[in-house]
Amino acid sequence: MHSDPIIRRLFACVLARVPACMWGPPGTGKTARSESLRETLGIHSERWLLSRCEPIDLKPRIYHEGKIIVAKPPEIERLAASPAREHLASLRGILFLDEFNRSARETEGAALDIVDNPPDGVAVLAACNPPSKGQAARSLESAAANRFCHLDVEADAKAWATAQVAGWDGLKEELKVPSSDSLTKAETRARTYVSAFVRRKPDLLEAPPNDPVSAGTAWPSTRTWEMARKLHAVTMALGYDAEDTRILIAGCVGDGVAIEYMTFISDADLPDPEELLRNPASYVPPKGRVDKTVTALTGVAGALESKFDDPRWRASWALVQRCLDADQADAAIVGADMFLASYNRRKRSGGVEGLTLPQKLMPNRMAQLLVGS
Repeated sequence: MHSDPIIRRLFACVLARVPACMWGPPGTGKTARSESLRETLGIHSERWLLSRCEPIDLKPRIYHEGKIIVAKPPEIERLAASPAREHLASLRGILFLDEFNRSARETEGAALDIVDNPPDGVAVLAACNPPSKGQAARSLESAAANRFCHLDVEADAKAWATAQVAGWDGLKEELKVPSSDSLTKAETRARTYVSAFVRRKPDLLEAPPNDPVSAGTAWPSTRTWEMARKLHAVTMALGYDAEDTRILIAGCVGDGVAIEYMTFISDADLPDPEELLRNPASYVPPKGRVDKTVTALTGVAGALESKFDDPRWRASWALVQRCLDADQADAAIVGADMFLASYNRRKRSGGVEGLTLPQKLMPNRMAQLLVGS
């Protein structure tokens, strides 16, 4: 794990393909860290100084030499032509958008097309200066802010002193890509947590701030929850601690919501969904904690999606029965809804051959509850 917290958090964003925006005064090492990450990973990068760009600089160019040719900006062409590094999850390079909030509003808007649709395998990083007296920096528009994981950068004496001896890029062995298996398992777990949390706190799915300054930072939306979920999966696979995880999630959905989310996770005590599918009779729904039961069933639904066969399908309904037996009908309904949704998605694509019909597995009481709900 990299000793510089900013670099390891940027590394998580790069692996998750979540655009990251570093915020810090001039001279705090934002550009240096972007370059350090590039050198450490051994990949290509392109830097756009947006404060000196016009919108046309970020758009496809038209050349007329006997015919009309539409070409992407050369920076994008070079990134797209870079070789994909399989050992780095097919990463090609980094597009660094420097002085993002010193650009004209029109340039900021043009940059969003690239933030949304970078070339395959290209990660997007940006840098902003906090709006303050004596600077031309300003708050971001909410549309731009809601596309980034926001990371605060301060002068770090320890990291800077270490870099003078070892170099900013001298810690390559500390940035290792986790195995695809660990990433898959972490992704299932992260989906479970985010889904269960939003079920419990539906008002936090979309909560745009009322004032324009706050809207120019991190806040919860369907887009930023997707970003938070990806980052949470990567941090689990990388073995990051709770502080790194909280800061990355807060960079997507805001500090207050991130604290609520992390508190929810620490209290969830999620059982291994694979173990529940292997032995559903072992599950004892926690008394008086329907929220924990729903979280457990959400994890089972995610695991079922990753490997949908008849024994696991039957086990899922056995877990629904366990919930009914424990007088947790509300949790049973949520679980049944999720399992049926998975089944119906497969049915539409013709992928339910060999699976027991749900009406044969559904408890009679569950059928009555579903009709009533």
